[in-house]
Amino acid sequence: MLAVLGDVIADALKLAAAVALGAVILALITLATVLALPLGLIVGIGTPPSNTIPPAFGNPGDIPPDQLTVMRQVDAETGVPWQILAAIAKVESDFGRNMATSSAGAIGYGQFLPASWAAYGNGGNLDDYHDAIPAMGRYLKAAGAPAHLRQAIFSYNHADWYVDLVLTQARAYGFGE
Repeated sequence: MLAVLGDVIADALKLAAAVALGAVILALITLATVLALPLGLIVGIGTPPSNTIPPAFGNPGDIPPDQLTVMRQVDAETGVPWQILAAIAKVESDFGRNMATSSAGAIGYGQFLPASWAAYGNGGNLDDYHDAIPAMGRYLKAAGAPAHLRQAIFSYNHADWYVDLVLTQARAYGFGE
């Protein structure tokens, strides 16, 4: 009888250990998922679902006035709304405050891939907003803007979440009012 009771206790302890191990694994998976999503948004990896798009950040007063002047000129020349140009500049480099090379190899103020810059940069300086903003306008116009803004923005960065983020930011700058 004592041997049977010992076997039952041993089996119960094994079951309790398995349940505890399963709970720890589930907690680790949950924690990894929670931590991975914001990291992916920060470094640009993965494709976050559209319901994770952060609210717009900044306001028109955050746009450096000299850059806004160039954006308005490009708007007049290309028809690409200055708010779209401003939103892309905010998202891509925070108006030139973060010029780090992306994980995809995009560089400069507008975070152009080298081949795109070669096609639209007109030999300018990709770190200088005087050259980068007009190149952004040329690129977006060639991709269908202003008539097909979603398509053009998607061409700039092939992700629906990116398009949603840019359009949300552009609305914070008054686009569509």
